[in-house]
Amino acid sequence: MSKFKLKYPIDGVPTEVEIEDVDLDSIDLDPENPRIGYWTDNQVRQSFSQDEIAFALVENSDDVSRLRMSIEVNEGALEPIWVCKSGERYLVIDGNTRLEIYKTLRTKYPRKEAFNRIRCKVLPENIDDKAKDFIRLIAHLRGVNPWEVYERARMLYILWEKKGYTEEELQVTTKLSPSEIRRWISAYKNMTEQFLPNYSYQRDALSKFSYFVEYENPKIKNGMEREGLSTKDFCEWVGTKQITRAQDVRVLKQVFEDKKTRETLAKKGYAYAADQLRFNKPGVYSKLFESIEDVTTGLKSMTREEEEEIVEGESPHKSGLLFELFNELKKITDKL
Repeated sequence: MSKFKLKYPIDGVPTEVEIEDVDLDSIDLDPENPRIGYWTDNQVRQSFSQDEIAFALVENSDDVSRLRMSIEVNEGALEPIWVCKSGERYLVIDGNTRLEIYKTLRTKYPRKEAFNRIRCKVLPENIDDKAKDFIRLIAHLRGVNPWEVYERARMLYILWEKKGYTEEELQVTTKLSPSEIRRWISAYKNMTEQFLPNYSYQRDALSKFSYFVEYENPKIKNGMEREGLSTKDFCEWVGTKQITRAQDVRVLKQVFEDKKTRETLAKKGYAYAADQLRFNKPGVYSKLFESIEDVTTGLKSMTREEEEEIVEGESPHKSGLLFELFNELKKITDKL
């Protein structure tokens, strides 16, 4: 394919981009790729070879097999990757995994020309870091290939903490609300600074990031503080598998609403408090009993007018529902 140029609005600036099929061996993987952030965060060294980056890409992506199959069947990626010129070579800005898949398929099909070159949107060599960050965010935070939540939060943290983005700039670029931005950044800091140093050996450590996002709920944070508990305690509950689902974190709101359960939480930890809550309020853990609680509350608050309407036979459908509910409940209560 011959080269041609298009203009793309990048961070509000019309930028001339060259569309070109580039030889695979002329392109370098991005060592700052957020998709390998968890892997690089847990390494002692700060610089990595291309082979190490390639290993981390495959090691940390659950979608590689599906994407590889799509590219193999279609004999090419549906979307060009983003690269920028770097001297005589090119550096990937977005599309590192696709590039590695092309290399794998080139080895598998050495006679197929389709996997010798990859279509690229080539940025000019003098493009600034802010424009590169914008492309990464657009491609993943707001695009069709979302990052894992940990990777998203890590990117937000880097832009905020290390690259000096303001909250307003992040809001405009990411289309996230200020509260979402603060919650994700705080969750990332808590996990990387207080949880991972003690529990990174667990194979599923990264998958627990959603727990830390849920933990940022103000009702939970305020409840922890009132009971003299800290993020360190929360990390221990997660690390010792007292908390095994994001739903368990949300349950903390109900824990703080009950005096006895709060006291148990502070003295014995989450597991004991959850057991007590499960006994006292079964609706918290069961959608069925949650619905029963809602129905009971609704019946108690039924207006006199609605009750008279049912009793006088003006609402046969409602009467039928009540009799059906009564009969089902009687089957259970007769056994008690």
